[in-house]
Amino acid sequence: MITYLFDCEMEPESTCKSSIHWQESEQPADSLLQGLQSVLRKVYIAEAILFKRLECTSTAKEAEHLQSGLMRLNEVEKSIQLRILHHIRPISPCNSEQE
Repeated sequence: MITYLFDCEMEPESTCKSSIHWQESEQPADSLLQGLQSVLRKVYIAEAILFKRLECTSTAKEAEHLQSGLMRLNEVEKSIQLRILHHIRPISPCNSEQE
């Protein structure tokens, strides 16, 4: 799941959908995780838009406003990632050796 989320961070949505392999091998995807994934994807898109606007800004006031938005999105992203990590069960060293 975590690998999938990080893949989506850098790849277009259509590419991510074709690389879904964890859903096929596990039980049907959990609706909470799907919801969190959807929100996280939107956060990544919003961050990309703000970064692009920050590159093109010409005033200090606008740059400060965009940086403030990026900091808020960073907090939202951290919160979502923590919820995901608390929701999924951690992999023990014994389980990771089997994979």
